[in-house]
Amino acid sequence: MDFIDFANTGVQLATNAGMGALTSWFLPLLYGAIGAIPSLLTLYSDFEKSQDLISVPFSDPRNVYDFIVVGAGSAGAVVANRLSEHFKVLLLERGGEPHPLSAVPGMATILINYPEVDYMYRSVPQTHSCLSLNQRQSSWSRGTGLGGSSNLNLMVYLRGHPLDYDNWANITGDPRWAYNNIIPFFLKSEDYCFECENNLNDVVEPFFHRRGGPMTIGKPSYNPLVEEFLQAAEWDGIPRVDLNGPYREGAAGVTYTQRRGRRWSTYRAYIEPIRKRHSLTIHKHSRAYKILFRGDNNEAYGVEYVRQGKRRVALATKEVILSAGSLDSAKLLMLSGIGPRDHLEALGIKVRVNAPVGKNLQDHIGTFPGPFLIDRPKKSFIVERDVGALDVAEFVTNGTGTLTQTGINANAFFSSFRAKREGQAGWPDTQWMFLGIGQSETLAHDFSHAFNVREDILTKFYEPIKGRDAFQYTVMLSRPKQRGEMFLRSADYRDDPIFQPRYFEDPSTEDVQVMVEGCKRAVYMSENAPSFKRLNARLSPVPFPPCRHLEFRSDSYWECFTRHYSVSIYHFSGTTAMGRRGTPQAVVDPELRVIGTKRLRVIDAGIMPTVVTVNTNGATIMIGERGAQFVLDTWSPYINKNRVRNRRRPDRYRLG
Repeated sequence: MDFIDFANTGVQLATNAGMGALTSWFLPLLYGAIGAIPSLLTLYSDFEKSQDLISVPFSDPRNVYDFIVVGAGSAGAVVANRLSEHFKVLLLERGGEPHPLSAVPGMATILINYPEVDYMYRSVPQTHSCLSLNQRQSSWSRGTGLGGSSNLNLMVYLRGHPLDYDNWANITGDPRWAYNNIIPFFLKSEDYCFECENNLNDVVEPFFHRRGGPMTIGKPSYNPLVEEFLQAAEWDGIPRVDLNGPYREGAAGVTYTQRRGRRWSTYRAYIEPIRKRHSLTIHKHSRAYKILFRGDNNEAYGVEYVRQGKRRVALATKEVILSAGSLDSAKLLMLSGIGPRDHLEALGIKVRVNAPVGKNLQDHIGTFPGPFLIDRPKKSFIVERDVGALDVAEFVTNGTGTLTQTGINANAFFSSFRAKREGQAGWPDTQWMFLGIGQSETLAHDFSHAFNVREDILTKFYEPIKGRDAFQYTVMLSRPKQRGEMFLRSADYRDDPIFQPRYFEDPSTEDVQVMVEGCKRAVYMSENAPSFKRLNARLSPVPFPPCRHLEFRSDSYWECFTRHYSVSIYHFSGTTAMGRRGTPQAVVDPELRVIGTKRLRVIDAGIMPTVVTVNTNGATIMIGERGAQFVLDTWSPYINKNRVRNRRRPDRYRLG
């Protein structure tokens, strides 16, 4: 019985006994369960792992497959689904089943950073950012289990700006990565909920959406303060647009990967419906640690992995495909001898291909200007006030209400003065994620848990305004100039890699200045736009504690604020970047084949040569679809001639 079944049973029993019973015992039981999340995660994980162990045979006579896919996350689930339509596929996943609580969007920030569902990586201590984080280390959350980080993220679905992909086409020299030509692969996955618009007056371009794909996306039923935000953005010159169509700058209510109010992960969309497909074998709790090669041309023919403590070997007659995520695919390549020569030799790893694996690490960094207090009661979301027995019942029975949102309620994209100075006014470099959340009792603890920020600092910052209706922003640097890198800690696969993002270390300080501009513009709009003035919106008078020695609201204050209260938005990419063969930054070619090898590809967010300017999950799913089609095209002579192809004409989506 999953969480929804359990809650539905409780609601039905209590309803039969009367609403008084619902209030008297069901809600305390639910709150008690939330408080016991660490124990619940451990119990579920131990039980699930033991059930899987029972099913593991002593030996595996079926160890030869057409394809081996390593990783069942946002891209790997897609690849395994598409390839197993025609071929025998082994899908290796380090984790187990997704936790039932992950289906509840309102639990999203509560569930991260627990070892049962999250790798819980950390960056090295930063010197120019993350100064108010514990040990100055950025939390790098990565989901484990079938569905990967799509079980754990904040569910935001955005494709990206057209110039994101046209830039990829320029870098790779391959027009197949241009915006007009990748739109069909976004559409291939999409099941758009047109009826979920909820009278937001959002702009929707039907030509850029479709029904019928596996991945359902749509608007949540609960959108606190979104209309006020969109009106304010229009007042500030940021128009309402469909952020999943072509745009220059724009704002819109959030679109989630969500079906009937529940999280719709790539596990739900791509794996669960085909679990009984005979051509797909799934090995959970299976950690790949080495790619097997033969010959001087480095032909991949298998994978060594550990499953439930036992070392195994699986062989692939066609290809090995890495979809373990941008951090772990890069790690596996380096452990297998593909990476920077000096680094691998220093660890005693035989070098097969000298390649810049891990050298193009990119991430989006964000900060949280606000809170902005308002004088209209119950306009924002405060969890202890707005999640009660009736709200739980509404979510369980109808898939609507306050529990259908993750805290991000709208998005806006605009170009900074830097972008305009560089002639890129139509290619935004700043994102606002609008958070219609008030000052709950647990806000300091929740943000500390989610982002590794020092709780003592957050308590001083938020405590004086606890219980107030409010809103705030995440200001995100969409196109960072700075690049980081990752390394192996040792040649032991059990050791986590070393991550050095170098946030805000660009000598020009342009990255941090873009963030300062984003904070100041958020303050100006929030205090002057008519839709917010009607709420008497104003910046909280409480300064961020480490910056209280500076003039409040000044540029120096906001730079201090940004450098101290800076967190990863968990959009890691670029570690196995695609590019033209022969260029120094390329790890994979435009068809995602690892350069210097045969029959080995990477299909995940690591292949992005530059990170998209938006939340990365939508683009990663597209990469899964695009990459799977590359593989199918390569092996098409082995596929029945009457197979269904995606015949959508790319030029139908040409921009005017």
